[in-house]
Amino acid sequence: MVEVVKRQRKSPILTPSSIPCLQQLPTINITQGCALGCTYCYIQGYPGYPGPERVVLFENTATLVQEELKRKRRLPRRVYFSSSSDPFQFLPGVQEVTFQTMSVLLGAGVEVSFLTKGFVGDRFIRLFAKTPKRVFAQVGITTLNSELWKRFEPRTAPPQRRIELLRSLGDIGVQATARLDPLIPAVTDREENIGPLFECLGAANIRHAAASYLFLRPPFDTNVRDQLRSLGPADREPLRWQHQRFAEGCGGGRMIDNAERTTRFACLVELGEHFGIRLTPCRCKNPELGDTACQIAGPLTRTANARDSQQILDFVRQSRAD
Repeated sequence: MVEVVKRQRKSPILTPSSIPCLQQLPTINITQGCALGCTYCYIQGYPGYPGPERVVLFENTATLVQEELKRKRRLPRRVYFSSSSDPFQFLPGVQEVTFQTMSVLLGAGVEVSFLTKGFVGDRFIRLFAKTPKRVFAQVGITTLNSELWKRFEPRTAPPQRRIELLRSLGDIGVQATARLDPLIPAVTDREENIGPLFECLGAANIRHAAASYLFLRPPFDTNVRDQLRSLGPADREPLRWQHQRFAEGCGGGRMIDNAERTTRFACLVELGEHFGIRLTPCRCKNPELGDTACQIAGPLTRTANARDSQQILDFVRQSRAD
């Protein structure tokens, strides 16, 4: 049972993130903490993390956003939900505050972008359908396998529901992409796992996906390793992973090394091509792969996806050839 603690936020709300892909955009977290309970979630190491069974809900978020917009001489072009919590957690209070806040932004002519593995109901689809060109969505999904889903993302929306969400968003004209993050080497990045996923994404008319690999930090290292160990001896590789530096503002974590990531990304990019899907690795956690972007908050231009995907494809192919 998740405890919801309701609070009034007092500090400014439309503030940028330290994550490179989000530094130019205001970001909003509806909650502190997240009820979805993903085993690998990095917010478990954040200062102020309330714990796995506790979520702090900022009830006055929509009101504060409205007040801040009125004071601005120039409105932000786009606002991102959420750098540290999912805006579509299954909790009714979180859903309501998210709906109110997105309604305020879209009503003011501000674009909305989000990343979710949660539950996006029909009323959100109806809201987005009013101004679909102002909405940019990434839906996190790495597997269709129910066992892996329940092990690593126990309270998220079922994978098939996320596929249907991507289809629904596309049907109303929202630019939607899949986010394969975090991929687990030798587990969820295997062709027998990713192939069926790409096939379903293609059937849902998804043509772009972002990707990144699992990293470990002390607050959640043990939980993730325990889950991997239970899958069998072949999946104990994290015990040998070394600390890797990410882009400035993202810190680092224990992860497969650069050479292995490049090789694995190359295989994924080529597999995606087979299904008509462009795959772009996350720059923030893979700065060595060049100046590409996973466009977590949506592209600044409509041609950016294709350009960045081709750039990373050329890079990984050349790296593998070398």
